[in-house]
Amino acid sequence: MNRENVLFGVVGLLAGYLLAFHLVVHINQSQPAPRPAGGPAQGGDGRSLPSNEVKDRQRLQSEAEQAVAAARGNRASFEAQKAAAEALLEAENWAAALEFLTRANELRPDDYGTLVKLGHANSETENYEAAEKWFKAALAKKPEDNDARSELALTYFLRTPQQTERAIAELTRGLDADPTHLATLHNLSLMYIQTGKLAEAESTIGRLERVNPSYAQLPRLRSALDDARQKKTASS
Repeated sequence: MNRENVLFGVVGLLAGYLLAFHLVVHINQSQPAPRPAGGPAQGGDGRSLPSNEVKDRQRLQSEAEQAVAAARGNRASFEAQKAAAEALLEAENWAAALEFLTRANELRPDDYGTLVKLGHANSETENYEAAEKWFKAALAKKPEDNDARSELALTYFLRTPQQTERAIAELTRGLDADPTHLATLHNLSLMYIQTGKLAEAESTIGRLERVNPSYAQLPRLRSALDDARQKKTASS
């Protein structure tokens, strides 16, 4: 996983405005649809994929299959399990990656990268309680990792029933350590909007804008805040 490429994807709507952007480390969460016989490959929305994207997905799938075969042939090798897990994660096959991440963790329980990836894979498969466990294990080793802390907060925010106050508390803790962490500022802004704490949302968006005035998601954040204000006014 490239921890530098932190992207935000939409996870839902609440009362007609944008609820949250899910902090992720891959381009999207959908698996490619099976290719129909005699037809072009399609994405999750039914549209044909560009030929270069089809080739990329086929390459990633082939690499994952090779890595999986090597890992299953050498179960005592941490590196083989790690390689298989990473190949599956790159191919966005989160559920399959869990088998190899779990085995890698059994072989090297203290490996930090494996702990974080177990958190990611469980979160992507909506196993939020399990993801919480692994992110907490990682943060016990590196409490300064605000990427992991922000994603821990999302395990509270995305589960059912939602635990927004726990999520906000975790993000606030992260900002105490690093007031400039973009993912934390972004997610905290939206959680404040969702809970109706619009003054806090305005303040947090302002902090985000001061940290990075050219942040691409600022217009969407402000739009979500404006929508929330209008709905609050209309209901009062």
